[in-house]
Amino acid sequence: MKILIVEDDKLTAEGLIVALGNQNYTIEVAADGEAAWTLVESFAYDLIVLDITLPKLDGISLCQRLRSHGYQMPILLLTARSSSHDKAIGLDAGADDYLVKPFDPEELLARIRALLRRNQVMGQSVLTWGLLQLDPQSCEVRYGEQPVPLTAKEYAILELFLRHSRRVFSCGAILENIWSFAEIPSDEAVRTHIKGLRQKLKAAGAPANFIETIYGIGYRLKPLERDVGSREQGTGLNHEARSNGTGEDRQATSVAEAEQQARSQTLAAIAEVWQRFQPRVCEQVAVLEQAVAALSHHTLSEELRQQAEQEAHTLAGSLGTFGFEQASRLARLIEQQFQHPLPSIDRLHPNQIRHLEQLVTALRQDLEATNTHQPPSSHPSATLPNASLDAQQSKILMVDDDLQLLMTVRTLLHPWGLYVTTLDNPNQFWKTLEATVPDLLLLDIKMPEISGIELCHIVRNDARWGGLPIVILTAHNDADTINQVFAAGADDFISKPIVGPELVTRIIHRLERMKLLENLSSRHQQEVADRQRSETSLRKVKDELEMRVAERTAELVSVNERLRAELNERKQIEDALKISQARFSGILEIADDAIISVDRQQRITLFNQGAEKIFGYTVQEAIGQPLDLLLPRRFANAHRQHVADFGQSANEARRMGERREIFGRRKNGEEFPAEASISKLELKGETIFTVILRDTSDRKIVERMKDEFISIVSHELRTPLTSIHGSLKMLTSGLLDAEPNTAKRLLDIAVDSTERLIRLINDVLDVERIESGKVTMNKNTCNVTDLMNHAVNVMQAMAEKFGVTLSVSSLPITVYADSDRIIQTLTNLLSNAIKFSPPGATIWLSATRNTDQVLFQVKDQGRGIPADKLETIFERFQQVDASDSRNHDGTGLGLAICRNIVQQHGGQIWVESVVGKGSTFYFTLPIESGLANS
Repeated sequence: MKILIVEDDKLTAEGLIVALGNQNYTIEVAADGEAAWTLVESFAYDLIVLDITLPKLDGISLCQRLRSHGYQMPILLLTARSSSHDKAIGLDAGADDYLVKPFDPEELLARIRALLRRNQVMGQSVLTWGLLQLDPQSCEVRYGEQPVPLTAKEYAILELFLRHSRRVFSCGAILENIWSFAEIPSDEAVRTHIKGLRQKLKAAGAPANFIETIYGIGYRLKPLERDVGSREQGTGLNHEARSNGTGEDRQATSVAEAEQQARSQTLAAIAEVWQRFQPRVCEQVAVLEQAVAALSHHTLSEELRQQAEQEAHTLAGSLGTFGFEQASRLARLIEQQFQHPLPSIDRLHPNQIRHLEQLVTALRQDLEATNTHQPPSSHPSATLPNASLDAQQSKILMVDDDLQLLMTVRTLLHPWGLYVTTLDNPNQFWKTLEATVPDLLLLDIKMPEISGIELCHIVRNDARWGGLPIVILTAHNDADTINQVFAAGADDFISKPIVGPELVTRIIHRLERMKLLENLSSRHQQEVADRQRSETSLRKVKDELEMRVAERTAELVSVNERLRAELNERKQIEDALKISQARFSGILEIADDAIISVDRQQRITLFNQGAEKIFGYTVQEAIGQPLDLLLPRRFANAHRQHVADFGQSANEARRMGERREIFGRRKNGEEFPAEASISKLELKGETIFTVILRDTSDRKIVERMKDEFISIVSHELRTPLTSIHGSLKMLTSGLLDAEPNTAKRLLDIAVDSTERLIRLINDVLDVERIESGKVTMNKNTCNVTDLMNHAVNVMQAMAEKFGVTLSVSSLPITVYADSDRIIQTLTNLLSNAIKFSPPGATIWLSATRNTDQVLFQVKDQGRGIPADKLETIFERFQQVDASDSRNHDGTGLGLAICRNIVQQHGGQIWVESVVGKGSTFYFTLPIESGLANS
């Protein structure tokens, strides 16, 4: 069933398409009343869903026009107008039903089904044909008890056959009823759906030919047996006939008589053409007989073969057109034999030649067996269209080398008011085309000198004639030929032998479709012209308005300029203020000191990032809290009183250092020393106190470290200087002139003290230079074994002096390091181990590889290091025992130097020790990436 929706609201239209499409209806949409009228004039619809408020032509006017022109399809008004008066106007205009928006889809579908039943005058809602049942309400199909699952298009085709069970539908008629205008495909789509429908019906138990093919015309339901069809099963069509009554019977009878009269006239005209061309057919058969005789005597020439092939091709098409189906098939078989070129055809087997002779003889006998001059008419009747006025005025140019077929087609189309110009010589095509200016072109596919496909391709590429509808006539129905036809640009093709009703129907439908496209195009052009005129009018009005606006604008310009100057001045002031505020905020946020503002109640109103770092509170946690939050409890009352006294004083600020040291309290409860300055500012009667506080904890630590360093250095310097001074004083007194050994011993003491003093100064300078980065590590590739051996050689004399044995376990690997500094590190560690090891002990120096590092170890058997000093001994002037500097001649800086050197190389140093058993010092050096990979 085909439904036209006339709705300008795209959302509503899409909703209707979805709702109705799910019920297997074919839907077309028009966005205005004029477009809907054009579609109704061109196509048949079973129902129209019509909105009232439409552009160009409203729904009431369109409904009245449809009824005044005799269109009787049901019309359902679907509108938002809900008053009784509007409903009365719509129904009086000719509508069959009225539904108000918003609507219930279920109610809409029910109303549509009711209107379609009323239009079909059906006594039952289920369509039947034999054991086949189709329920339009549930969209279910059953054959007997077996359900038949169908696609939407298959369902629509089967419903069309059941509602018109005695009618033969051509592919074009099926396309027009099932597909919308915008999506009409080729005839091949119909054949594909028919094939699928037959297979599904056969799977459900129906006969294979349940849908019957009428050769050359189309498809229909296979007629039922008379006793079953008339009395037992019944059909929708029989029921309809009984329900319509005598008035409709008379109308149907008159229509049938008119169709019978037109058919009789057409058959009479075809018989007259056959009588005129019967001698020509005999001549064509004679050519075939001559060619077969020459073939049997091996005297067949290429010219005679081509002539025989052409005559057989012509007969295959023309004889079928006149009803000689058997003769047409024989001619096509003969054509296939003569298609083989020389010399291959001359090498045919004698049996094949005899078979060809039998075919030609059978062709002659079949033609002579007809005693009457009127050709047989074996084609079932097909419903012919009612040609519109536009179609009757159309001109057709037909190009074919078969004069008989040309006369036949002209005879078939003439009763329908179609003016046909025939052309049997393709060389005169362009001249004839220019003279006739046809509306449609009919081309035979096989002609001498140029084929219909080639001619179609040429026309399609022509600038003037490229849009001309082209229909190809062909006796070849294979897939390759059909593909070539459509690839060349043809709009349709008709198979030979030509069937009159199909030819008329296909041509008229093609012409009507072309006229509809032209009407739509002209309507679009008219709309464009109207739009341009409207735009011109609007442009004039716009110009007038612009002039008035310009006058008013000139009056406002001076006022705007004054306002703009004032606004610019104000904006400059605001920008300057914003810049000042931004600067102040930036300075406030980046300050390291805490900047805190409190009101008269001493509640915090400002808390910068420096305050967050110092006290540990976030801004959100501090704002609004009392200042006591940041003070030790024991100072809270005194500080509160101090702020109150400062508020009463005449001073506006007190700088840092004017007060004694104060203390603050961090979020974790830790107290810290600080310095603070305070200022006050009066704003709108409110006093704001601002405190700038500086944490002095780090400074106190530095000062303490400075004092400790000075104390240690002064002690370390005083001791050797005292020894040197005492020794020199004894020597200068002359008391030891008589005791040279004692004098020598005092000189040795002075020398040792001097060397110790030099070592101390050098160590202090080394530590300072390394920590400050002033010492550059001269790194290069060093062999670990060489470094260890060099350090042992340097310390061997000291080891022998203390009675200690050095054991070395080297590693054959290279590192990228400063060799002098690494040797200095090793000698410092070995020196400490020797000095703190008892005589006879062994000191082990070893190196091992640990992934991408080299691990050095110096292990001794000395007194060990307490656990609480394993970290501090790497600090400056730190020793296990304070007497070590005197007893073991040390400065307390060696391990600090070792740590700085190792860290400068990217390594680590640490110690593990057990008191009374000895210590093991470790340090690592990273292996260079290239060396590590190797």
